[in-house]
Amino acid sequence: MTAFFLKLLACLAMLVDHSACVFEAQLSSVHPWLYAGCRIFGRLAFPLFAFGVAEGAAHTSSPKKYLTRMFVFALISQIPFSLMVGTRNASFTVPLLGMSVPVYASLSVMATLFLGLAVCLSLRENKPFWGAFAIAAAVILDRTVGMDYGLLGVLFVFALYLSRNTKPGLIFTMLAFAVCFYLAPVRQLIAKLAAGGSEAELTVSLMKCAAMASASVFVLLYNRREGKKAKLYFYFFYPVHMLLLWGLWMIDRSI
Repeated sequence: MTAFFLKLLACLAMLVDHSACVFEAQLSSVHPWLYAGCRIFGRLAFPLFAFGVAEGAAHTSSPKKYLTRMFVFALISQIPFSLMVGTRNASFTVPLLGMSVPVYASLSVMATLFLGLAVCLSLRENKPFWGAFAIAAAVILDRTVGMDYGLLGVLFVFALYLSRNTKPGLIFTMLAFAVCFYLAPVRQLIAKLAAGGSEAELTVSLMKCAAMASASVFVLLYNRREGKKAKLYFYFFYPVHMLLLWGLWMIDRSI
């Protein structure tokens, strides 16, 4: 399984997840579990992208260019991300074309991957300041404006970088972080269940945790070959697909 295939699978999972995020009502009207199934499948995306960044940090011939490219696309992706997530979870609204448009005030996963990359490269290039600065920035951003997958996501990228050459290490890292990402939600839902909450909610959280952990299967099948070259296509896919989903939501809203 090549790096191209892993990226393609990650993009598909992300597209399905984001489509469900924007059009929850429409999917739920078809079947109650259709929305949940899409979000569960979407949990494959972040581990695969995080592994791709860890591998990229190990093999890039130009660390500074790689960092710069990630930073630029983090900036490019921020507005599409804020608009798309704003359709579901608005922090505030802004006027646009005579309408009040909801916007989400938090950083996208590209910021998380950028900081994770900086930590990985700090070890590879023996520049500890990069790593210290990236972790400090992750802590501050996570506690202030917020960041997709937060500080834990940054540490996950770094852990994958450290364990990338051993299959047992990769499996442990994937499983451990999957549990960490969903430990708090599962605890909360267990408490809700004990108080008479929904059993279905607990089931979905456990399945999301399992789906994230299952990304390790695809990582273990990785043959360390690049495959087809489409680097920039994957970078552009992130902001473009979010803008398209937001545009479809705006059209649906105006009808």
